[in-house]
Parts: sequence; C-alpha cells; structure tokens
Amino acid sequence: MHHQWQRPRARLGPACPGGQHPSAQIRNPMFTLSRGSFYFHFQNLLRAHDRHTTILCCRVERVQKGLVDRIVFRNQVGGLHAELCFIYWFYDQELLPREECQLTWYMSWSSCPNCADHVARFLAEHSNISLTIFVARVYYNWASEYQCGLRRLCQEGAQLEAMSFQEFEDCYEEFVGEPFRPWKGLYSNYTQQENMLRKILGTVSLLKEETFLFQFNNRHRVPRHCGPRRPRRKTYLCYLLARPGDATAPTKGCLQNKKGHHAEICFIKRIRSLGLDPSQDYLITCYLTWSPCLDCAFKLAKLKKDFPRLTLRIFISRLYFHWIRKFQKGLQQLWLSGALVAIMGLQEFTDCWNNFVNHQQSSFTPWDKLDAYSKNIRGRLGRILRSWGCGPTPPSEGSSR
Repeated sequence: MHHQWQRPRARLGPACPGGQHPSAQIRNPMFTLSRGSFYFHFQNLLRAHDRHTTILCCRVERVQKGLVDRIVFRNQVGGLHAELCFIYWFYDQELLPREECQLTWYMSWSSCPNCADHVARFLAEHSNISLTIFVARVYYNWASEYQCGLRRLCQEGAQLEAMSFQEFEDCYEEFVGEPFRPWKGLYSNYTQQENMLRKILGTVSLLKEETFLFQFNNRHRVPRHCGPRRPRRKTYLCYLLARPGDATAPTKGCLQNKKGHHAEICFIKRIRSLGLDPSQDYLITCYLTWSPCLDCAFKLAKLKKDFPRLTLRIFISRLYFHWIRKFQKGLQQLWLSGALVAIMGLQEFTDCWNNFVNHQQSSFTPWDKLDAYSKNIRGRLGRILRSWGCGPTPPSEGSSR
C-alpha cells in the first residue's frame, strides 16, 4: 500500500499577492505544449515585455520505479504561479516514503522571490529530491530581491542554468513532439542570459554537501547505513574551463546524467556550443564520479582531437565496470587521444569540494580510508592501461601535472 504525502496547503499559503489556493486545474495539468506557445513563450529575447506568463515544462523521474512523468504548468490568472502549481500537484501524487525523484524544469521565466522561497523550502525538506532548472530568460535580473531568490535556490541544491540550444531542443522534442528549429539570435541571447545568471549567482550552481560526500565517495560499495533502499550513485561531472595566462575566472559547470544523455555527452555539447577557437590554448579539468563508458570515452577523445591545443584532464573517483574489456578500451582511447586520465586523490577531492559544493565556508574533511581507496583504484587503472600497451602518461601530455 502506497503512502500519500501530506499536502502542504496550510504551510504554503498563497503564492503571490492576490494568490489563491489550488483549483482543480492544478490536478489536471497539461501534458503537451503547442508549437506556437513554445516559440512565443520560450524565445530567449533580451527584451520580452509582452511575455507575461511563466510556462513550466517538467520531467519527473521516479528512480526506484523507473517511471517518467511529463507535465506542463502555467501561471493561473490572478492565482498561483507555475512553480506553486507544480508543488501542489506533486504532493497530490502517491509516492513511496523517501522515494528518490529527479526533477527537470524548463521555464520561460526564472522564479519570483516568493516562488523561489517556496521551492527552496520544498527542497530543504526533501533531500531525496534533486532539481535542475533551465530558464529561457532571467526575470527582473537587476532587482536585488529577485537575485537573492535565485541564490537561495542554489543554496538548497537546485542546479540553475540558462537554456542553451540543447535544452531548447530537449524541451521542444519532449513537450511539443516535433524536431526543433532554432530562431535567429538563439546562441547570442543564450550567452547573455547565461552571463547574466552567472553574475547573479557568482558561481556555478553548487552541490549539497551530502550529495558530494555520497556521490563522489570512492568507497567501492554504498555504505550500509543508507538502509535497504540504498540510492544509486550516479554520474556527476564537474568541470573548469580556463585559458592559460588569462586572469578572468574560469567557466564552471556541474552536470549529471539526464534521461537519454550521459553527463559526458551533455558536457561535450556544452563545450562545443561555446564556439571555442581550435587555434587557441584551453585547459579543461573534469571531476567525474564514474569513469566514462566506451561511447562517451570515444566522444571525449574526439573532442580532444578536434581541439589539438586543448589540455584535457579527467580525474575519476571510481572505475566503471573496470573488469569488462570494452570499458577498458574506452580508457585506452582517452589515453591515446592525449587526455590525462587520473584517479582523484585528497587534493582533487579538496579542489572539487572548494569549487562545486555549497560548503558554507567549511573545509573538506576526508572520509575514512580515502587515501587507501584512491591508491587501490590508481593501481587498478595503471594495470588496465599497461595491459593495453599504454605508458604512464598520455602521448601528448608528458608530465602535465
């Protein structure tokens, strides 16, 4: 028998001034979006004064059951905003206690302060829920209270990004059901929206401490204290992109597997979308919870080949199916491409913690036997590479560290 979560009506109250309690429409949301509505509401214009409605397209992935729901919410006239409509709808669903859910939101506008506060509290109360938010446009980007609301979302673990071509394509194909055709100026507008968002947040959307300590832990097995319903350790990819000798802050990102797209593929698409000059020097440092599969390894190797002056460093917490030959071959291909593939040690875990975790100024505290696990995995990687005829360093790197 399923346990139904209590609705938060008394706790939430109205979403915004003049807001009302949920109507029957919330319990019967849309499941698709028309072509015209998408192109009108989601166009990432820098001046969109005639777009007053927030559209929220949501993918809900229920990890244990392998179920995926796709739903569309919009602001109710004189009532709840789309974000609050989602929360009321979510609490009406029958879920197992502590059931792990991955939420992906595609939004035409970023949240107002009131909605951001409610969503942040919703995340704070449910550590089993992860939320990634892609926004087409940043709402009232110059107003400090709106900026604070977005920062609060990130502090509670939400991943907040501007929609790039990839996200527009994913949203359109999922919720409209047709091939996506980009509009003129999509990329240049995305660049400005992303810069605007990064300026507000000051940094990349950060991981929760508990997410980092669980997902990046290099222990071979999930600790027993996680209980019989132990959550899966997923692939997270955190990256830093810099130009040697450039004093500006590096570009940061933190990605995880999305349905149909591994984190490595999302990373490659994002890097290619930046329009990097192959004749220039770049340094990319990646921190991965799992080593890449064969297909991702080949595509990472192709990225390195297409940018010959790119220094690509890949630090891995754990080896994925390291005893299977095709996964070993992926590691060999990365080595042959000239990428540096290494195992995360204390220094790399500390660097990743400092750059990608919402640690509230606390220092990284190593878990028990971190160094021993790193040494064991490092030895295993060395044996794999030697068995495939690879030396201690990649062909084009030398002693890059």
